[in-house]
Amino acid sequence: MKRFNTKNNPTRQHKNTKKHINQTSHLVKRGQLGLRSLAYKQVDITQINSIQKKIQKEIKVIEKKSNLGRIKLWFYMLPKNAVTKFSPETRMGKGKGAIVSHCCYIKPGQLLFELSNLPKLKSLELLSCVKSSLSFKTQSFFRFH
Repeated sequence: MKRFNTKNNPTRQHKNTKKHINQTSHLVKRGQLGLRSLAYKQVDITQINSIQKKIQKEIKVIEKKSNLGRIKLWFYMLPKNAVTKFSPETRMGKGKGAIVSHCCYIKPGQLLFELSNLPKLKSLELLSCVKSSLSFKTQSFFRFH
């Protein structure tokens, strides 16, 4: 029996995951402050929605108290990948399972969101509130003039 050669037939090989720091979306481009991840993580759509709602709720409270104008938010954690699942009793084979939910894969150095038109003290409060709800290490950074 002839063994399968993976070098000649690349269709049977697994995709190699690149373990490197994100170098495309790691700087604040639009806003004044941002939150950046420091670890690899798979974030589910429910977690993404809860984080986004929490940020928007905090922004509304800050906008009512201060008269700085509108606070802008750029949110970069978008659910791009589908998560499939089979029931535990299913035997091997028979294709891929049904789509259960969607997720977002985060690399270290990737920007999670950006904010602008926000004072520094209020932004520190907002970032500490958001950091407590995240399940991975993050880093906040500013671009104040």
